Amino acid sequence: MQSGKIKKWNKDKGYGFIDVDDQSEDVFFHITSVRLSQPVSEGQRVYFTSERNDKNQLRAVEVTSTSLSLQEAPSSHSTKKSTTLAANANLQDNSKNHKSNQRRIGQKNRSPISRLFSIIAIIALAAYFFGDLQSIFDNSPGSTTIAQSAETTNQNAITGDAQIDNTIALIGQGGPFPYPAKDGTTFYNREGRLPKESSGYYREYTVPTPGVSHRGARRIVTGGNPPAVYYLTVDHYDSFSQLEVN
Repeated sequence: MQSGKIKKWNKDKGYGFIDVDDQSEDVFFHITSVRLSQPVSEGQRVYFTSERNDKNQLRAVEVTSTSLSLQEAPSSHSTKKSTTLAANANLQDNSKNHKSNQRRIGQKNRSPISRLFSIIAIIALAAYFFGDLQSIFDNSPGSTTIAQSAETTNQNAITGDAQIDNTIALIGQGGPFPYPAKDGTTFYNREGRLPKESSGYYREYTVPTPGVSHRGARRIVTGGNPPAVYYLTVDHYDSFSQLEVN
């Protein structure tokens, strides 16, 4: 399930594009896939599922005004599938029961010495595992990253917003970023709200929003490599303000 808002809508031709939340690539949709309770309009928030066509273009399969409307009633096919899955589950249960019975018989035939060695081996394995796990937590890169990020933010206060200043500092040092698959990717400036530049000139980075579990709507867009100009948007590319970064 994806969400976003309608970015462009051609009423005469019956198609448009959706600006997807947390995704830089827009999704095409046609009037035949729309299941809305009101007429289509630009800026309208929608929920949809999408797939790629044979040209590797993203197309919306169904566009609705609520995520609940995409839930389909059980069909006869799904009923048959459920019946088949239930039968397979019964077969698996019978197989597990048979193996369990064989395991019990084998356990009864074990000698006390064999059981003692098994217990010792389990204790040794548990001690090794928990000791290694503790070392992982003690040397977790996350804690180091947080400490480094906090220190960097305090030393490079630019806007007074801790998340914005920390993101600027991470850009300057090359990361690590909270969304490595998204941060540092090309910003295409499709809305044309930034000065027109060659493709690949702009890059975007996520500014975390406190209390939000997803990427949120705040971004910093840089221009040039290394960055020569910084722009901040707090409303998902609807508007930008230039930042003074030395």
